[in-house]
Amino acid sequence: MPKGLTLRRVVHREHHAASALATHPTLRPFVTDLAATRGLPVDEDVLGTGEAYAELAAPVVEAVTSADEPVDLLVLAYGVPDVQPGRNTALHLAARCPGHPLAFAICDQGPTAAFTALRLIADYAATRSLLVVAEQSAVPYPLTAPAPVPDRHSAVALLLESGPSPVEVRTHTALPPEAVGAVLAGDVAELTGAHDDVTLVLGSGVDAPAAPDVLRAEPGLPYTGLWARLADVEPGRLSVFADFDPALGYLCVAATAAIPI
Repeated sequence: MPKGLTLRRVVHREHHAASALATHPTLRPFVTDLAATRGLPVDEDVLGTGEAYAELAAPVVEAVTSADEPVDLLVLAYGVPDVQPGRNTALHLAARCPGHPLAFAICDQGPTAAFTALRLIADYAATRSLLVVAEQSAVPYPLTAPAPVPDRHSAVALLLESGPSPVEVRTHTALPPEAVGAVLAGDVAELTGAHDDVTLVLGSGVDAPAAPDVLRAEPGLPYTGLWARLADVEPGRLSVFADFDPALGYLCVAATAAIPI
């Protein structure tokens, strides 16, 4: 049975400079050889402009935590490959956390990765957890399948604590785009019940009419934009957040209470 989660804090950071690790002399031959296995050319103008997730996410991890609130679990979610493939970034970030939490990463699921991470956090017996979502915009080779690419480097950290209301993360698979609206509306009705103080937060893959109680993901951030907007949910309101990945046909929907401080 998933436990309840309350969203305590959200910190978001964008960065527009390249990481020193992105220009490391060993990275160029590694990426070139890796791309060659698929017969892909390397874009020399893009190579070396990326941001390593350890450096990108460390400031948000430090900003969202405090020494008197030890963290039990840290989960890193990302969709774009890190420019520093030889380092366990989740463990590196955990070392910057009070409590030195258990840490692991979720990837290769596109925008769904962060929802998978949230579901695992809800299933884990932790008093305080940290969800870290990161994306960087430097992909120096052609994609072999459709996938969203961000236009800048971004990381967001969400501090979550045990709460009274169970968190349910729903993932609908093999869903055609034309069915997203109806399925989402049904989930929102079931997840909110009798609540009338609800904010709907939508990722870039979901179309919906503008409304006072609807927040849209920041443009150009297909992986972190949705989660960054949770910082804008008014205190005490229930937030329902959703995103759709047309490449995978996945619609993910979840809800949690928010008490930003």
